[in-house]
Order: sequence, then structure tokens, then C-alpha cells
Amino acid sequence: MTGGLAVPTRRIPVPLNQPLAIGRRRLRTASLLVAPALACGVLAAPTIAQAADEAPKPTRVILTPTETPETSQNITWQGATETASTAKVQIRPSAGGSARVVKGYEQQKAVNNAFPHFSATVTGLKPATDYSYRVASGSDWSDWHDFETADPDEKEFDYIYYGDAQIGLDTTWPSVVKQAQKTAPDAIGSVHAGDLIDKADNNTQWQNWFKGMETAGATTNVMAAPGNHEYSGDNKLLSWKAHFEYPLNQPADDTIGDLAELAVGDTPVAKQYRALFDHWSEFAAETVYFTDYQGVRFITINATANAGFLVPDDLPACAGADCPMASEEKGEALWLDYQARWLDHILSETPSKWNVVTFHQPVYSAAEGRDEEAIRKAWVPVFQKHDIDLVQMGHDHVYSRGFNNANKTSTPGITDGPVYVVSNSGAKHYDLETDEKNVWTHNGATQVKKGEDFSTYQVVSVSKNALHYKSYIAEKTPSATTDLAVGDVYDEFTVNKSDAGRKFVTEAGMTVPPLEDPAPVVSSPPSAGKHSTSVSVGATSFRKGRAGTVRVTASQDGVVGLVVRQGDVVRTRYVTVRAGVAKTVRTGTISKRQTRKVVVNATFTPSDGQTHAGATATRKVTARR
Repeated sequence: MTGGLAVPTRRIPVPLNQPLAIGRRRLRTASLLVAPALACGVLAAPTIAQAADEAPKPTRVILTPTETPETSQNITWQGATETASTAKVQIRPSAGGSARVVKGYEQQKAVNNAFPHFSATVTGLKPATDYSYRVASGSDWSDWHDFETADPDEKEFDYIYYGDAQIGLDTTWPSVVKQAQKTAPDAIGSVHAGDLIDKADNNTQWQNWFKGMETAGATTNVMAAPGNHEYSGDNKLLSWKAHFEYPLNQPADDTIGDLAELAVGDTPVAKQYRALFDHWSEFAAETVYFTDYQGVRFITINATANAGFLVPDDLPACAGADCPMASEEKGEALWLDYQARWLDHILSETPSKWNVVTFHQPVYSAAEGRDEEAIRKAWVPVFQKHDIDLVQMGHDHVYSRGFNNANKTSTPGITDGPVYVVSNSGAKHYDLETDEKNVWTHNGATQVKKGEDFSTYQVVSVSKNALHYKSYIAEKTPSATTDLAVGDVYDEFTVNKSDAGRKFVTEAGMTVPPLEDPAPVVSSPPSAGKHSTSVSVGATSFRKGRAGTVRVTASQDGVVGLVVRQGDVVRTRYVTVRAGVAKTVRTGTISKRQTRKVVVNATFTPSDGQTHAGATATRKVTARR
């Protein structure tokens, strides 16, 4: 976690959450039953003797991933007492073996919370191994918890995707988590699309969010993105960074491409860019990050452009339209572009077959009156360029799912590009936008599914060639736009993808088209007095940054000329072949910077050109990342 400003540690009164009216949008909260004990009066307090017998324990214990989840684990917790100053983790293999102790380190203070927070990164673990651990602050120990390190050889697992928790943190939220854990008891962890709480300076709300995640958070990895409400009363994200420890692989000069060149030089413009990029890289720590887990690259980005953090206190003076902070709009657009360049870099370098991204404000809004044009302009081109698999968002307090029209196929119910989803996991609900003002339709996208006035959780089942997505109804209001019952599947689709990168997204019940094309065989029309021949382009192996190979076969002895085109890069190879014998041809290194679409053209020239005609064949393939 990163450092931050000093904050007061005194407690403040916690206001009750009240429904708010926001413009024309109706904000609704689910009607909830009052617990019988509360309805009958004040709960009985523990006796002094009972309280004395119970030693305080660390709380808010949570696992978050490292860059190497096979061999290491981040653990964060809140101290048992306000005066605790030391911390440690005790960990041992669950199957038996000696325990070891790892020293923890203290984090910055959360806002309006006098208790210290600690973290530890445990390294030297074995892949696919169960471990038991407990944490301590001072001499006060937590209960024992268990977790399993990632298994690099296992490609089948579930994870859970939550939208905003925010409202109903002591009622709706624990119920939603309980249902999700029952549906996917072996999930490796969860992703959260922001607005975990409503007020970041309200310690009770943080307490309730963690209580809802008490078991799941201490035993499986939590991958969360900050939303705009994480800045409410805390525009430096002090509470966020006190509670979570994430990989420090955020944007930096070497991962933002030629954007970094703007910060080179001694001009006022360059100095202002330099100050912004240094400040943003530090601030993006633990809000913009990724981890690779069993064939999936989980990416988290920060969609909030908050003036409280965008501008560093010591920003150099700069006058004129060329200055990066010439206007608030220009500064916000630069912050989004800064992350877009990083996204482009890490998606170009990803070793994972599957890539999913989570953030808060949606690129295709679904709620009435909302439209995040700047985010859409900055990020959708990157998602489309790299054909990312799932884009998981929140913020709108409705449900919505769809695709960019560039990925529409000739078959209804089948697309071939990124899937964009907006979900809501709390008790706060907004109205859907009208069909006439639908942001999707007006921005080159199609909304497949939409609904309001209910809460959901999502389970994504990962396998070698598919991501199977299901959204479940977790709670309904009387005005819910669905007749489905709590526990029913509201939405379902599958992302199907071959190792070569060919992809189809199929609605529930649709047959998956072939993911591998048969090798094209093209026979030449016989010339007068000549026999026809054929040439085929068989198996290919194309992966960005590595040498490519193509297998070719011709019906006669001769020479095959191969032209491999990847964007602006064209490579030509010639190989001698024997009749009916497949030949593997090395085509050179596949560019990391060019498109993944590769076109292979084969031209066959027979040895006996007097009696046999030539032949050609073409195959289009997608290079792996």
C-alpha cells in the first residue's frame, strides 16, 4: 500500500443512510424485514465478566492477490486494539508441517478509524497447496483461516463478479454474498466493480462490508476496483489503501508508450506532464493493477476522475492550450488516456488466454440520464483492439449487458467480440434509460439484456475453451422488471475461444460454431493440356513476440511461396515440397505491436510446369497474445 496524508483518528457520529433524489432518477431501496430481536427492543449487552473473558481479535482479514498467486499471497487486517503497533502472520501447510511467522507492516490510517491496519506478503509458497494461517496485532491473534494457492496447470475454476454493494450493507449485502458462496462454494475469489460503500469516511459502512465478506474475504482472493463513492469524504483513497494490498504494477513511464515522451524536456509543458505522470503513477498504486490467475489475466482500472487527486499540490505552473491541465476536461481525458496506454501495453504482453477487466463507471451506461462519453472514447477502442473477453462494470444500479456492433455476426445470438456487463449487488436501484435515449443504441452498440429494481451476483465458470457466465437474482423489489424468483438465473451466455484466438459469444441454447476452420484446399483450374493441382494451408502457430509456423501440403512436387501479412508487416517464405507430404515453414517473429489478425497466402508452383498447373490457397487466423 502507498503512503498518504495524515488524518484525524477521532470517531465521528455515523449518519443513517437515506434514499436520495438525484435529478429525474428515482433512487429506491429494497424493503427489508427488521430482525426480531431488534423489533422487540434493545439487544442485551454482554456482561462485564463475559467481555473480560473475550480477548480482542484482529478483524477485516482479507486476501488479495499478488502478481504470482501460485507462490505468494497478500493478507491485510485491522488491528485488535487502537494501540497495536506490531503485526505478524503465522502460516503452515494445512496437510501438516511446520509453521513459520512472517512479519507484517503497518499501513496508513483509514479515515475516521482509530484502529491500525497491517499487511503482509507471504512468499515461498507451493502452487496448488492448501495453507492455514492466522494474523496478529501485538499479542492478539485472529482465528485460523484456510486458502489455496493458484494451480498453473488447472484451467477450470469459478469466480464471482459483484456490482455495487453500497446501500444495504448490513442487510442486502451479506445475503447476496451468502447466496453467491452457496452457488459457487469453490470459487477462487471475487471481483468487485466499485462502490463497496456509500461514504468512504463512514467506518461503520466499511465494517459492514467486511462483515458481509468475513468468510469469503479471508479464504479467497478479492479483486476490487474503486468507485466514485470510495472518494466520498476521502478523495485521496486513504481508507481504500489501508484496507487492500494489490500488485504494484500500475502505469509508469515504461508502460504508457509514447505518451511518456510528453514529459521529456525543460519546458513548462513538459514539466507539468512530468509532475502529473509521477503523481498519477503513485496514486494509481492499488487502484490500477493486474494479476494472472490460472490462465486469466484479471485487470482492474480506475474510472473516476476526481479533482481531489488529479492535480498534485506542487503542480508546476504552465500557461496556454498545450498545457496538460489547460482545462479540467483535458486533465480528466489525459488521466483516462494514461490508463488506456497502460491497458494497451499489458494486453499486448499478456500470457493469458482469457483477459477480463473490471472498473466502475460503464462505457455503455444503462441508467436514466447517464452517459460516460469520455471513458467510452478512451477505453472502448483498446477493448475492441485486443478483443478482451469480459468488461465488468457497475455504477448504474441496474442490470445491462451487450456488445459493440462491430462484433455482430450473421447469426442472431452469436457475436465474436468483447461482452460488456453492468450489474448491481446492493439495495440501491435506479431507473433504466428510455429506448429513445438508449446510450448503447446511440453509440454503435446493442443492448441484449436489461432490467431494474433487483440485485444480482454473477458466477463465471472458466475452462480451457470457454467462459460460462450466469447472473443470478439475489433480491427483488416489488417493482422489479422480472418475474423470475430469487435464486433464478437472470442472464446467461458463453464466451467460446480456441487456442488460436478464434472466438464466438453464444447466447444460452445456441450451438457453438466451429472454433477451428478446416484447412482450405484450393485446386487450380486446369489450363489447356495441363492437370490441376492443389495446395493447402494446415495448422498454424502464431503468437505475438514469437516465431510463427505454418504447415503446407501440395498435391505434387514443387515450391510453395508463402506470404504472411500481419497489418503492415509482410513476410515471404519459399519452401520445396514433395507430393502429399506436409511441410512446416517458419515465418518469422509475429509482431507485438501489429493486429492479431494474420492472413496466410500460399502459391504452389509444380516442378513439372509443362503438364501441371499451379494452385493457391488463403487462410485467415488470429495470433495468440
